[in-house]
Amino acid sequence: MSVSLLLKSVVRDTEGPEVVLRVVGTREPPSRMVIQVSIVGSASIQIQGRIARDAPWQNLGAPHTASALFHVDAIQFLRAVATGFAANTTATAWAVWAW
Repeated sequence: MSVSLLLKSVVRDTEGPEVVLRVVGTREPPSRMVIQVSIVGSASIQIQGRIARDAPWQNLGAPHTASALFHVDAIQFLRAVATGFAANTTATAWAVWAW
């Protein structure tokens, strides 16, 4: 039996002679996401999203020129586009589910 077939068929905790499978994380993904942008120095970060691989990228709000933490509706694809980097600038962006 393939591992993927076994894991798909387990709907509750299962114990066998050689294996124990515990079901965790069975809830649906939340409807919101948290995005954090961190900028040290001078730069502009534009968060963009799209609902399918062949859909055009859309801006989610205005570009960020300072560190920020904000909520958005959950979206399938996200990216951060950085422009206007000054020397010795670092910028990062993270996205997580808003439980």
